[in-house]
Amino acid sequence: MSEYFDKLKRIGAQKIHENTHISRLHVESILEEDFTKMTKIQLLGFISILEREYGLDLEALKNSAIKYFQDIQEEEGEKDIKIFLVPKRRRNLTPIYLVVVFMIFISIVFVSIRVSSSNEKVSPIDNRVIQSAKSNIEPIIEPKVDENITVPEVIQEPEPEPIANIDANKEITSFKILPKVKVWLGYVDLGTHKKYQKTFKDEFDLDPSKDWLLAFGHGRLQIEINGVVKKYKNKKNVRFSYIDGKLEEISLEEFKRLNKGSRW
Repeated sequence: MSEYFDKLKRIGAQKIHENTHISRLHVESILEEDFTKMTKIQLLGFISILEREYGLDLEALKNSAIKYFQDIQEEEGEKDIKIFLVPKRRRNLTPIYLVVVFMIFISIVFVSIRVSSSNEKVSPIDNRVIQSAKSNIEPIIEPKVDENITVPEVIQEPEPEPIANIDANKEITSFKILPKVKVWLGYVDLGTHKKYQKTFKDEFDLDPSKDWLLAFGHGRLQIEINGVVKKYKNKKNVRFSYIDGKLEEISLEEFKRLNKGSRW
């Protein structure tokens, strides 16, 4: 190239980068005469900086750069001419393109049908998995209840004495709900038919002098009335009526009847 260019190489890319603040990548490209990573304006600007910084005559390097970009411009011009001529030849290929597009369309439809069929086959398995997962999730909002589900019998402990045996003449002074895990409760004041809901995991007290309808997200809980405890171990939704101081587990139909036809 020239003795000036050789001098730049001896200085080295790192030192030139520190002195001129031209990125090391660009300096290395210039020293290797690799102009592909720069535009024409960038390259000529870098060469001018190097000439000024080191007092060198890099005219030969500059001419080499200009010729490189001229060659690129000529190649691009030839490509433009070829691209311009392509449409004439493509006219005769239109029927072939239409056939290819049609075949692609048929393939997409076929694959869609296969995927749809596969989804229909596996959907029962997915539903069972979803139902199983739902049964293990503690609800934090009102659960949706299938009217066709039969409410399973409550597993009762032999002791203590059932709430139903509470002396009717004895004044009821406490009505407590003690869940084993967090539970959603929807409760209706049968005197006013006002509705309330609450999600809790600690003890919750209700006014024992009122009549209530209770709907729970699950039945893993204890209910204590006047110190008498009734334990439940049902993982599904359970419902109770508390009328005249008597607690009774009821079905969805009975719940709706007492709740003016509403499931909640």
